[in-house]
Amino acid sequence: MYVHEAEGDPDSELLQLCSPARESLHNTAAEHAPLVVLTEGSTDVTVPKPALELLYPHLTDLARFMDYGSRPQGGAGSLVTTVRAFATAGITNPVIALFDNDTAASEALRPLARDTLPPNIKILQYPPRELASNYPTLGPASADTPTGRTTRADVNGLAGSIELYLGTDALSLPDGSLRPVQWRNYSSACQQYQHDPSPIDAQDWAGVRAILDAVIHALE
Repeated sequence: MYVHEAEGDPDSELLQLCSPARESLHNTAAEHAPLVVLTEGSTDVTVPKPALELLYPHLTDLARFMDYGSRPQGGAGSLVTTVRAFATAGITNPVIALFDNDTAASEALRPLARDTLPPNIKILQYPPRELASNYPTLGPASADTPTGRTTRADVNGLAGSIELYLGTDALSLPDGSLRPVQWRNYSSACQQYQHDPSPIDAQDWAGVRAILDAVIHALE
């Protein structure tokens, strides 16, 4: 049953009294709702989620990660679509949309009007890494170097997928050198190359801890 506010309607006073109480109840529920963490794909869940349980076990009940069993489609563009859907639906939970620190994420985020999002939804990208500021890269291929040329570059904002945050032990090849980032497609929108990630296991938690710290402090 809807209460319509009209001049001389005795129910209008009731509506005015109920609205602040309803808003207060809504805000209280939101304050105690768990944090929802949205990521680009399943790998972005399988690393931070158990890392949270290991590094910050007292916070595990306060965060919920996207279940990719029910949403198999991933990627930065898909995550932007999900963010818009959450904003339109009026989700009251605090929400962190966690993007890679790479070209694909920057390109997908360009058309998103962040200032129009509700205050409970925050957009984050993985934080810059000192290790990534001088990192080996391979390619792209050219006539002179058909297999690509290895150089060192600052790959923050270019190739910062979850693999880059797994630590030097996981990123190192058998000879001790770092596994290079391999460039692939060029993004004309961002005027920079995209990278080709390769899944690897994690041992050093410094990079993953930096991601979790960014998520934990985002809504302070």
